[in-house]
Amino acid sequence: MKDKGIDVLVIYSAPGSIRFGQRGHVMYISGYEPYFGNTMVVLPCDENLSPLLEIDAADYFPPECTWIENVKPAGDHVQTLKKYLHETKLEKSKVGVVGEYSMSPSLYARMRSEIGQIEVASDILESERTVKSEYEIQCVKEASKIAKRGIEVAAKIARAGVSEAEIVGEIERVCRKAGSQGFPHHTMVTSGKDANHLDWWWYCGKRKLEHGDPWLLDFGTMYNGYCCDVSRPFNLGAPSKKHKDVFQVLLQAQEAAQKTAREGVLASEVDRAASDVLREAWRGDWWGIGHGVGLEVHEWPFIGYQRILDDEAYRDRRLKANMVISIEPTIYLPEVGDMQIEDQFRVTKTGCERLNDIPTEIMES
Repeated sequence: MKDKGIDVLVIYSAPGSIRFGQRGHVMYISGYEPYFGNTMVVLPCDENLSPLLEIDAADYFPPECTWIENVKPAGDHVQTLKKYLHETKLEKSKVGVVGEYSMSPSLYARMRSEIGQIEVASDILESERTVKSEYEIQCVKEASKIAKRGIEVAAKIARAGVSEAEIVGEIERVCRKAGSQGFPHHTMVTSGKDANHLDWWWYCGKRKLEHGDPWLLDFGTMYNGYCCDVSRPFNLGAPSKKHKDVFQVLLQAQEAAQKTAREGVLASEVDRAASDVLREAWRGDWWGIGHGVGLEVHEWPFIGYQRILDDEAYRDRRLKANMVISIEPTIYLPEVGDMQIEDQFRVTKTGCERLNDIPTEIMES
């Protein structure tokens, strides 16, 4: 904030979206997790002034969930901010806004017209959140341990006649029992080889598995607010030679990305390392091989999405030690259906280490 000359940071969260909700902004700063509506933290640069937390519309508030003492119930965010600036004599201050993409256009327009000097400052918190503490990394590891339980039960229950939805239900039941607070994106079980079915991955569920089917599991769990995001291919019965050969290419692509990722390397170089392996095996144009993981299942840095030019989030960045990134090479081929492997890795100064011990193989069920 000092470097940018920002006197007050308005940190805004609107839960409910994988990319733009960013419940993590307010939670990261305050410890309070948005649940039933929009939340806001007003953080002054002057450490002698107390910050303010305006919670959502939930009619309960455990005070031990936050270190902030000045807590307000849900209300008019602009009026709350104006009153705070008046009381702290910061009415002519420069205000930075974090999470402007979570605001409704009308709210953001009001803030710009009624507050005064406002600038977008989401990069301050987005960048801060990319580098994880030991506590945060341990939370991702714990989430991964829970996810491993889900993968194991999926392999046990999958059989001919069982629907994708039944597998999803059992995975989520076991993971909830093991301590998962939620599931940061759809638990995706997609089976068979029909592209017309697989393309609807977020709605798959009615199809029943048949003997010999390849099928894919892509899901995440949450521990103390932190996410993991893992994927493994399965086969109902012994996988074919083609199935094994395809998986070996995906594994080689993930390993190439892992070997490339280290502090100081551009995210695009990690993407290129994996994509080169995929292009050598199959003609095509691969990009977008991974993403950061933390309080959001998809957060900075994004690995290989620099072609998207209208959003700062996707800009190519140099990796830093203790970033947690997902590496997820994927392919669809008519002979094997959808195949993918996905894991989280901790970036270090000299390399990249996997954060789970889930077997890197095709799971037989």
